[in-house]
Amino acid sequence: MKKSALLALSLTLLLPCGTAQAKDLGVVGQVFPIAEIDMLQWIDNRLRTFEQTGELDSMRDQFKENVKQGVRRPHPVGLITTTTPEVFSVDPSLTLANDITDIDGTIIYPKGTRINPFDTQTWPALQQSSMAHFQFSKTLVFLDGDDVQQILWAKQFATAQGEKASQIKWILTGGEPETVHQHLNARIYFDQQGNLTRQLTLKRVPSVVKQVGIMWQVSEIDVSHFPLVINEDTAAIAIGAKNDQP
Repeated sequence: MKKSALLALSLTLLLPCGTAQAKDLGVVGQVFPIAEIDMLQWIDNRLRTFEQTGELDSMRDQFKENVKQGVRRPHPVGLITTTTPEVFSVDPSLTLANDITDIDGTIIYPKGTRINPFDTQTWPALQQSSMAHFQFSKTLVFLDGDDVQQILWAKQFATAQGEKASQIKWILTGGEPETVHQHLNARIYFDQQGNLTRQLTLKRVPSVVKQVGIMWQVSEIDVSHFPLVINEDTAAIAIGAKNDQP
């Protein structure tokens, strides 16, 4: 009898709790229906609200103005000037990050292959026979268009180049391209996001960059001796200053 009673007690303890009667505890707090938000409808409603209040037109005008400002004055790279200019070389070689294959999957150029644009010996075999030597004819000049001394130096540099001035690529790291165009009467480029200055490891401006052999040669310029204001007199001085340049 003791064993039967013990077994019955054990079965009672193992019964699931769900067998007990449920009790209604009532409602605690406010109840809201579950609903999924239609984001497209929400966006449409917001736009309609902005349109009714005039905020949409204001946002359009602000966007247009931001675009104009970005074109007129791109974000500066932030390079500094120097009174102790240096001349250094930069290797333009590129290293393949992945294998280059043909349509059949055969590797033509393996990962790690180095190609120097100035050295035809490193070019693909099909192109080596057509050109024994490569010469980049342009001179790259990096400068800050907001720096009066750099603008005056650029005027002098262009005059000193004579007919070769047409081979100069003026590249700004700061300032307004249109304003610099008026000073130099030349096409002006801007180093957007500093991509070129990073590749050429530029740290100071002005810098003159050109090909020498199979390398880039970077020549920094000291412009501290130029006046700080541009007017007719200083412009004339800048044009003739090449005779006083050490």
